[in-house]
Amino acid sequence: MTDRPTVTAAVLHAYRNAPYLRAKYQAAGADPELWTDGLFDRLPFTTKEDLRHAYPFGMLAVDRSEVAVVHESSGTTGEPTPAYFTAADVDEWLERMLFNGVGLSGRDTVLVKTPYSMLTTAHQMHGAALRAGATVVPAGNRTELMPYSRALRLLRDYRVTVTYCMPVELMLFARRALAAGLDPAEDFPDLRAAIVNGEVLSPAKKRFLEELWSITLYPDYGSTETTTLGGTCPAGTLHLWSDRFLFEVLDEETGRTAPAGTGELVATSFHRRAMPVVRYRMGDIVTVDDTDCPCGSGRPAVRVHGRAADRFAVGGRTLFPVDVEDVVYGELPGCGPVFWSGEVAGDRLTLALEATEAGAAEVRRRTGGLAAALAGRLGLRADIDVVPPGTTMTLDRRPEQEAMFKPVYLRTRGQDGRGLDYTRTSQENVT
Repeated sequence: MTDRPTVTAAVLHAYRNAPYLRAKYQAAGADPELWTDGLFDRLPFTTKEDLRHAYPFGMLAVDRSEVAVVHESSGTTGEPTPAYFTAADVDEWLERMLFNGVGLSGRDTVLVKTPYSMLTTAHQMHGAALRAGATVVPAGNRTELMPYSRALRLLRDYRVTVTYCMPVELMLFARRALAAGLDPAEDFPDLRAAIVNGEVLSPAKKRFLEELWSITLYPDYGSTETTTLGGTCPAGTLHLWSDRFLFEVLDEETGRTAPAGTGELVATSFHRRAMPVVRYRMGDIVTVDDTDCPCGSGRPAVRVHGRAADRFAVGGRTLFPVDVEDVVYGELPGCGPVFWSGEVAGDRLTLALEATEAGAAEVRRRTGGLAAALAGRLGLRADIDVVPPGTTMTLDRRPEQEAMFKPVYLRTRGQDGRGLDYTRTSQENVT
């Protein structure tokens, strides 16, 4: 790997100023003060576990007086991890948020429908929209103060043009709209686009939601620790922000990295000051491709397959939940909002489809074709059940229910953690 000055500077800053990383590099026998060719490749990776062990200030690389904001991850894969930012770090992430192809301007009104509490997501979009001159409607997460009837009113009355949310929120918006006698594709004429994050989105589900709402979706990719790492261009390709990060693809079998290919994504920020991001393992399996894109940006394309911990094997083939999702929504266009959830045991899939009352009959009619598609494409023998609305997804949250965290659509049998069930209380959702 070619060591670039920006990489050298980032590593030296981490070594000199972040106590946890300095100790880790010293233990590995890597001294960035004596920079040599190949030293970067010998630096140990940074992981979520490192962030947890370094809590609260072991990863902090500036004086605490320079920290502008502290965020924490959602804790989907374990205990929340901290993330620190200087004012300059925030400015840099806001600039990155505007790289995507949605083209925000002063003519836009942006509904921000992700959590403001501790995560970076809502703050990223809120600040970037203001920087673009747009109007912001800060709806926030699903709470008793923001029922979907109110969110829908905000969409219509304030003539929202762009919404920023998880894909699951677009399904919930649509279900509430239909319950109110509104057509998502016709009765929200100002809405032109959605920037979506927080879920791995399959091509089929992207098309499904675009047709449901008659808008364009722009997936964003990143994490609280790194903020946005990539976004979707006007041509519809998800690109990595390679001018702001050095990206590596880790081959888990050999331990070697390459700039492209399939494996776990590793990110190094050229600019992060408060909490250096150096060789940070994202935990996501991706495919990075340098094929030219019509947008002409020159940035590499990325396809996110899912968390390494979520993959499963069927017939010697490695699959991810997004592969199942792609088959499901590829068979259900025009059925209205449909939520899916399932459990895998070997080559057997138990699948639940939660449809609206009006759409349930059509979904049932298509279950035979869906079962055949799952068997033909993925080798999965599926038992499919169409369940009533509200079985797993309640529209409005009661005070004791969990907030809208990242949905977990598919679990392997015996897997701990949350599934797609937002009808339970917080205590019931923790196993």
